[in-house]
Amino acid sequence: MASPSVNSDFDRLLPWWRDTLRRTPMLVRRGCAFVLEVSFLVGSAAIPYGLGAYAKHREIGDPVPLSPLLAATEDRIGQVLGLPMQQPNRNVSPLTNLFWTGALVLPALAGSWQIYLLCKTGQTDPKRWFGVQVVNRHGTPPALFRVVLREGIGRWGLIGGTAFLLWRFTGAFPDLGVLTGMTGVLLLGDGMVSRVKRDGRSLHDRIAGTHLLDAVQNPYGDWAWTTPPNTEHWTQTYEGELVDSIVLSPHADEVPPSTPNLWWWMRRHPGATLFLVMLFCLAAVLGTFVGTQVYVQQQTNWRELKEQDNELFLSLVGKLTPAPGAPDERKNAILALGTLDDPRAMSLLVDLLGQETSPPLIDAIQQSLASRGVEAIEELRRLNQSLKTDLDSLQYGGDAAEKAAVARRLRATQRAIAKILTNYSGDMPTADLSRTHLGQTTAADAPFTLVLDAVDLAGIRFRGAILDRASFQGSQFYGAGEDGRFGTYDDWIADLSGADISHANLAGSRLTNVWMHRTNAMQANLNHADARGISANGANFSSGQLVGTNFEAASLRQGSLTGADLSTANFANADLTGATLTEIEAGGSRWTGANLSQSNWQDANLSGADLTNTNLTNTNFRGADLSGASLRLANLQYANFQNSDFSFVDLRGADVSGANFQGVIWTREPQESENTFVVRSNLNDPNSFVEGVDFSNARNLDAEALSYLCSNGAIHPECGR
Repeated sequence: MASPSVNSDFDRLLPWWRDTLRRTPMLVRRGCAFVLEVSFLVGSAAIPYGLGAYAKHREIGDPVPLSPLLAATEDRIGQVLGLPMQQPNRNVSPLTNLFWTGALVLPALAGSWQIYLLCKTGQTDPKRWFGVQVVNRHGTPPALFRVVLREGIGRWGLIGGTAFLLWRFTGAFPDLGVLTGMTGVLLLGDGMVSRVKRDGRSLHDRIAGTHLLDAVQNPYGDWAWTTPPNTEHWTQTYEGELVDSIVLSPHADEVPPSTPNLWWWMRRHPGATLFLVMLFCLAAVLGTFVGTQVYVQQQTNWRELKEQDNELFLSLVGKLTPAPGAPDERKNAILALGTLDDPRAMSLLVDLLGQETSPPLIDAIQQSLASRGVEAIEELRRLNQSLKTDLDSLQYGGDAAEKAAVARRLRATQRAIAKILTNYSGDMPTADLSRTHLGQTTAADAPFTLVLDAVDLAGIRFRGAILDRASFQGSQFYGAGEDGRFGTYDDWIADLSGADISHANLAGSRLTNVWMHRTNAMQANLNHADARGISANGANFSSGQLVGTNFEAASLRQGSLTGADLSTANFANADLTGATLTEIEAGGSRWTGANLSQSNWQDANLSGADLTNTNLTNTNFRGADLSGASLRLANLQYANFQNSDFSFVDLRGADVSGANFQGVIWTREPQESENTFVVRSNLNDPNSFVEGVDFSNARNLDAEALSYLCSNGAIHPECGR
């Protein structure tokens, strides 16, 4: 039984721990045991998950796709908890797959082991340590059914479910902190129920029919019944206590049970029961008859409508054949097909557009396809790709007339797609326009420029699309999704990965969290765009206009911004590891907290830039203008500042170990026409810019540099000699 094991375990405890448990209230010990149980489960998942995240961040090993099991789990958790949507390209380290799989398996194993112990002994490991035991009303460990009822339904099902519903429908969604707080408060309330009830049982114990035994103060607890859990401890027995009264009655079957049920009522009222059964059967027959008639009539009406649509479709198809003396008949038939609710009309229009040579009829087909709306996007995308392939192949052969005909058909698909995107702005978040050709065409016979200013394009896939010289000024590429809340799993995020948006105009557009991996944005205009949190690893923004653009928390690893204008742009907390920023104009820009390690800033203009608390390890600032910039608390280990301008640079708190300062300009007289972006901190005392900075391990400090540093409070072995 349970009691000998409880006593033996308790007797083996250390004396100081045993005395502490005796003095600790039962409620406190129960709470501590529960906290440890939850901590074990959370820790068994958090530790391998953290190791996997570290392996992913450090890129240990060649990247591999995230395993399907982990991807499905990640998607489901994200949908339930409203987490931000994951990137479509989920390449991770092989160790990440291993550790994250462990994060799924280990909590299941740990939870199963604790449930097994609870069923066998009534104690998990934490409960045993704190002298708490769960028993049923007979004083024995609970069976599996009661354990599942107690933990799965009574505690986490009822309490966790209530907290989730309150969080989801009271405006607190998607704040996970509020969900955690609600769950904790309800769990605390469940535990406090035991303080207001005489038997000391909490809500989940009442649901499961279990009791908590204080294995420290009393191995049997204060039971509400008289029978102890183990008869070995009986010391005295009276005959009257062992006799039960048995009452016999000739009409025992007529005595109503303590809880009347349906079978007892049917036996007591056979006539009413028979009437109700006949009434139910009659209602079932009538319902079946009426439902059948309604279904038959609906099918008849549907067949009649289909026959009418079929006749209309066939008549319009017949008019597509050229007829003498009726030149407009084909055009009218094509326009009518655009309004016909028949799936065959779509395929017919696309086939016609792929073969038509007459410009007026091509325009009519384009108008009909545009009137079909969102459903035409997929067919138009396929035809667009096919026509672009044909046009490219004709560059190596084919006459001018054939090239012009294909170009006109291609332009028709482009114009139809542009019209649909404009007319259905914000209503097609799942549209796929990958690898479509929507770039500018300057041919005299088929000119085209995509103009989608102030259009909602959130959620649309433009992967690998050609969008050069397009205009998206003020357009939206990021939406809140169906739940109307930003930052949740159903957010509509456009995908521009691999797309060509060179020379495009995206000024003032909303690009928050957009995917732009390896996107070509050379000479694009993104002035004052909202690009917070974008994923643009390997993207090319060279010679782009990025004045005032907000790249806060963006990922631009291995990206190129050569020659771009980044004046007053915000790159706070962004990741530009290995990026190329040579010859950029970044006066007055903000980089606080950014990771800029291994990046190249040669000949860059960073006058007045805020580089506070940035990671600049192994960066190249050769020939850069850093006058008036703030490098406070920055990590400059092994950075190269050769021939750079360091006048009025604030280095307080920076780590300059191993940095190369050969030929650095440390001070100069202010010019009358000085750059307006230069904002010097603490102008009244410019000598404090290097005060307390340790240059002991810095490299290539000449005598002039040491004289300046030592006279202004810097630390170096040569100072004071």
